[in-house]
Amino acid sequence: MQILELDTSFNTTLAPLHEDYEDRVIRLMNQSSVSNVEVYVASALDVAISKLGRFGDRDQNDIQTLLKLPYIDIDEFERLAREAISYYVGDEMRISGNLKVMLDDYHQRQG
Repeated sequence: MQILELDTSFNTTLAPLHEDYEDRVIRLMNQSSVSNVEVYVASALDVAISKLGRFGDRDQNDIQTLLKLPYIDIDEFERLAREAISYYVGDEMRISGNLKVMLDDYHQRQG
């Protein structure tokens, strides 16, 4: 059994998000009788990148968990995150620092 949880705090305008995130979304099959309802799930990479913005304890744990998924490429995560940070509206230094923390943690765990 799978459960879909709606994160009402997710907002594509405030978090760092790669401009091509829509290319990586996963469309869920619509089993509703309502024809104009579609559900899309952001990719694990894009969720991890977005969590670099808020970067609370739960966000950091979520990023660590997402980066452990077998289909996640750490180099792609870093590339997409750096691209997203380059046009992020806000404190780029803080977000870059958050990315560095997560990459350092990832590489420590792998070593």
